[in-house]
Amino acid sequence: MRSTTRMISKLLISFALIVAMAVSAFAHTGARPALSPELEAYVAAGGTLAELCGTAGEQDGTQGQKCEACRLIGAALLPRDAHGVPVARCDQTRILTFVAKRLHNSRPLDPARQTRAPPQA
Repeated sequence: MRSTTRMISKLLISFALIVAMAVSAFAHTGARPALSPELEAYVAAGGTLAELCGTAGEQDGTQGQKCEACRLIGAALLPRDAHGVPVARCDQTRILTFVAKRLHNSRPLDPARQTRAPPQA
């Protein structure tokens, strides 16, 4: 009797966790506000809300209007032109880089040595 009770309780807990995880996907979307009458008329006339974000030929959507979809997609995309500070390489840096590569390639990996990692605090 005890084993069946334990098994049933474990199954119920597992089922409750599965349902909770499945329902949590919908928790971040709250009640959506109703569209204004102007937007409803625009959509009813055949327009789409995606057209309001910018023109079709525009790539980065920098018109000052930002919709939620543009912000979500923009956060996932990498910038096309990432201009950083140029690395100054002098002759000494090039020589040391060459020496480090030669030392790395001259010795085979030693399986007895552990890999290096940052120190732990």
